[in-house]
Amino acid sequence: MTTITQTWGYTCRICDKVTSFIYGFFNSLGNAIIISRQIEANTKIARLMRHEYPGLSEAQILSELNYKTIKSYCDE
Repeated sequence: MTTITQTWGYTCRICDKVTSFIYGFFNSLGNAIIISRQIEANTKIARLMRHEYPGLSEAQILSELNYKTIKSYCDE
C-alpha cells in the first residue's frame, strides 16, 4: 500500500509540473498575441493621429503608443 501511495504522489507531481508548464505556455502565447495585435493597431492609429500631433513624426507617435502598450502589459 505504501508503494502505491508513493508512486501516486510522484505521478501527481509530474502531472502538476506538466500541467503548470502547459498553462504557462498558453498564457504567454495568449499575451503575445494580444500585444502583437495591439501594436499592429497602433501602427494604423499612428497614421491617423499625425494631424493631432503636428510636431511629431509618424514613427515618434508609433513609438510612444507602443511604449505605453508594452508598459501597460508589463505592469499587470
